Order: sequence, then C-alpha cells, then structure tokens
Amino acid sequence: MVQVYIVFFKIFIFLLLGFALNKSKIINSTGERALSDILLKAVLPFMIINSSQHTYSTDAVNGMIACAAIAVGYYAVSLIVLRLSLKKVNILEDEKRIMITCTVFANTGFVGFPLMEALYGSYGLLLAAVFNLCYNLFFYTYAVYLFSKKPRFALLDMFKSSVSVASIIAIVMFIIPWRMPGFIADTFKLIGDMTVPMSMMVMGSMLASVNIKKLLTDKKAYVVSALRLIVLPALVMGAVLLISNWVTIAPETKSVVVLMCALPCGSMNVIFAENYDVAPHFSARTVSLSMVFMLVTIMFWAWAVKAVF
Repeated sequence: MVQVYIVFFKIFIFLLLGFALNKSKIINSTGERALSDILLKAVLPFMIINSSQHTYSTDAVNGMIACAAIAVGYYAVSLIVLRLSLKKVNILEDEKRIMITCTVFANTGFVGFPLMEALYGSYGLLLAAVFNLCYNLFFYTYAVYLFSKKPRFALLDMFKSSVSVASIIAIVMFIIPWRMPGFIADTFKLIGDMTVPMSMMVMGSMLASVNIKKLLTDKKAYVVSALRLIVLPALVMGAVLLISNWVTIAPETKSVVVLMCALPCGSMNVIFAENYDVAPHFSARTVSLSMVFMLVTIMFWAWAVKAVF
C-alpha cells in the first residue's frame, strides 16, 4: 500500500507542476493541445508497444481474456441501463446523450494508461490496452450514433487512432510471443517513460483553466460525476467479486478492470460534442468536474482494490 501512496505523490507533483506552469503563462491552451497531440500520437504508442515485452504466460493471456470479457459486459450493460433510465427523465435530449456518453466512456487512454503502468507495470498497461480496445469498439459505434443523432457507425475510425493501432500491435506481439532486442526495448521504454509526467502536467494545466464557480452550479454534472467515479466502479467491483466465485481471476486483473471504470469522463466526449454540436458546454463542464473529483476518488479506489482483491 505504501507503493500506491508513493505513486500518487509523484502524480500529485506532476499535476501541481502543470497547474503552476499554466498559472505562470508558460503553458496555455495552445500548448496543452500540442502536448496532448505529442502524448497521444507519439509518446503513448511507444509505451503501449513496450508493454508487450512482459513475460509471456498462460495466466497473463487468461487475464487479458477476462479483462476483455468484463469490459464488453460493462459497456453493453451500462449503455443499455442508462439509455432506458434516462428515457423518461425531463431534461433536454442533447443533455441526455451527453450524460450517457460521459458516464459510460471514461478517460481510459490519457489517464488510464499512465496510471495502470505506474501502479501495475507493463502487464497493467497491457490489460489497459485490452480494455481500451473494447472502449473504442463501443465508442466508435454506439457513442458516435448518439452524437450524430442518426445510425452512422464509424468502427473503422478506431484504426485511425495511433493508440488503438499500438494496442493491437502490443497484444499481437505479446501473444506470438516475440520480444524486441534489448536496445530497442530500452529506447521504447525511454520514450514511454515520458507518458506519466507529461499526461499529468497537461491535466494539471487543464484544471488550472477551469472556472470553479460555473462547475459548482451544474447539478447534472454532479450526477454524472457521482455515477462515473463512485457508482459504476462500485457495481463493477461487485460484479467482479461475484464472477470470481465461478471463474478464477488474478487480483491484478480485477484491480485494473475496476480502476479503468473509476476514471474521469473521457475528453473524447467533449471533442465529439463540439463536432456535432450536442450540448458542448455541458459536456465540457461535466468532464472538468469529474477530473477535479477524480483526484480524491481514484486514491480511494486504488486503496479499495488492494484491500478487497
């Protein structure tokens, strides 16, 4: 447990640095976008591919299969339940769509990858890559359908993402199994090691730009944050414990699955909300509020999975 607190101490320092750099005008919104692009299109793919160098074992493959099965179940059930639950709620239709996508689709890439790598090493990152592929499968089909307000499935768009491509490559390389020469793996690791500090600094800078007063007045954003950060991970933890009565799942796999469901709302929700003009301001507030609360809730869930699993 001490190791968990050490990891979060490092993350807090990186967040604080990003916050300070924004307040001192060293990083602005243009700088955030540039750093985010570098992170997602260049640095993170190296980190993901390098996770394939984890020692091959049947247990590891079984863990990846279990992770994929639980992730698919999570997305399918949560989307159906939320869609039905909000059907008769008296709010704007666009806001209903945002509540569904922001509640279900978390920041599995930008926050999830570096966090799982920091807590569980290369295998934790590999499991995160599997979970993220399931995220992409549902996001580029059902979520795009909700945003576009018509049956337009864009499954092939997931292959335009360097993170998705890197995830597929990493899984294939791990299963083959093929291992890179040491000097190449070391180079990939050196580049990938920039992921955690860079991603947390960008997040810290984003939080510095948030108008706290506006966030505190949006009740629906509170509801989404509570569902995203507390209710859903609790339900997933309960489901995983129930499944464990019949199927053996390694503690590390169970922990990664729960933590991937305990992340803040994904930034892709804001991007697609703006592109399709589906309550973009509500989406931005909701994502920002969940990021603020995540600083507290993720520490609780990191402790909880250690204690329960």
